[in-house]
Amino acid sequence: MAALSRANLGKWINTTITILINAALWIIPSNVPYLIAQNRDVLLGRYSLERLVAILVIVPISIASLYLTWSPAQKKKERQFKVMAVAISVLICLLIVDTGLRLAQPKRYIVRQSYLHRTPNAKYTGLYQDVPEKAFLYATTPPAYPDIEYTLTTDKRGFRNQTDLEEYDLIAIGDSFTEGSNIADNQSWPALLAQKTQLTVYNLGMSAGNPASYLETLSKFGLQLSPRIVLCMLYEGNDFRDANFRNKNSFREHLNRYADSSPVRNALKQFLVRSLASNPGARPKGDSQAEADREDQAKSPATDKTADGPLSWLPVGIPEGPGSRYYTFKVKRLLDHYVTRESFRKSKGCKKTCQSLARINETCRRNNARLIVLYAPDKPHTIVPLLNGIVTPEQLRAFMALREKNLPPVEKLMGVLAERLEVQESTFEDFCRAESIEFLSLTAPLREAIAQGKQAYFTYDQHWTPVGHEIVVNALSAYFKEHP
Repeated sequence: MAALSRANLGKWINTTITILINAALWIIPSNVPYLIAQNRDVLLGRYSLERLVAILVIVPISIASLYLTWSPAQKKKERQFKVMAVAISVLICLLIVDTGLRLAQPKRYIVRQSYLHRTPNAKYTGLYQDVPEKAFLYATTPPAYPDIEYTLTTDKRGFRNQTDLEEYDLIAIGDSFTEGSNIADNQSWPALLAQKTQLTVYNLGMSAGNPASYLETLSKFGLQLSPRIVLCMLYEGNDFRDANFRNKNSFREHLNRYADSSPVRNALKQFLVRSLASNPGARPKGDSQAEADREDQAKSPATDKTADGPLSWLPVGIPEGPGSRYYTFKVKRLLDHYVTRESFRKSKGCKKTCQSLARINETCRRNNARLIVLYAPDKPHTIVPLLNGIVTPEQLRAFMALREKNLPPVEKLMGVLAERLEVQESTFEDFCRAESIEFLSLTAPLREAIAQGKQAYFTYDQHWTPVGHEIVVNALSAYFKEHP
């Protein structure tokens, strides 16, 4: 009898723990304001996508666990077999479906050990709309950059070029800011630079690239084109991340990449977002009422200083007045700048990027090529100094506090933030000076253009608009005139 009581006690303890775990997952909401500030989906008005997927995985596991827990002794093995048989059958079916879908998918990228490029001799067309990509809950969605019908054409090497020469004057290496994201072939800054200067320019930019892949891409594809100048664009929003330099050949990395590219997993996520996301951002086409609503929003003060909430000032219009262009950015991108010079210098991303740049510089010297580093600031770095008088320190502090709790008092915040915004750029400018590498910052030209009412970045995306690419080309042209 005592043994039976102990067995029942164990069952009840297991059942209670299982129920409490499931209840906690459902009852405790995700950090919704942070999800919105990070442009992530909010499902059922309270959960992140990752949380809801975890719930949907844990629920059947919990049911199977309780099914086995309360199994009569004489049926325990039978139930274990049934649970194992069902689990294995489901996994095998998912694996078969997933593998079939992978094989049927057209490949847009060819991934090698240390670099990647697109499928050669391909053409992709589409319509880019500057609308919230996720389920935003901004109070207003004022007019953004106009729609862009684009064509992305790749050459025989798998890069975005429409010429095929044996030699080029300039080679451009970088990530999506060099390749050109959400714009047409002739709107990227390498293409515009060739038009403006009459020099031959080969674009080796590739979305998802990083400083380590830039060197390999230059060595494998660029040097054979005998360039006189190599333009290496560093985008501070991605290029200094520690994650760029993980061991990509480890079992864990292979497993993560395989899971991330799963068609079944991605289809499930898309279904959940379409079905359960709150207020999905979309811009109706041909809807006169929607157009009228957006005009009303543009006339209303989107940055009302009396509005409540840490996101009340987004999208923010710069400059104030009828000529405003609107911008948003993620809280994490702003907080990436909230680091001291010492901590940034000690970071793996900074050290490894410096090492990669030093190797690129040495490679260029051996091949008689002139290296120029183009520093591409992210949206917060460019825009935050322009927010004085538009956004209050209290609003900005509330926005940052969604993720960072260790913030200075309101009266000191702007001073500390202004200093730290320049840490990454000044660190790499100092490094380039020490290595005798030419360095061109694009921060001031972009900031000045935005202050004048030119929309250099998309409203709801981190990338440059065609206007932004033109600003880059003008800055480069001026630099070449001063430093022929």
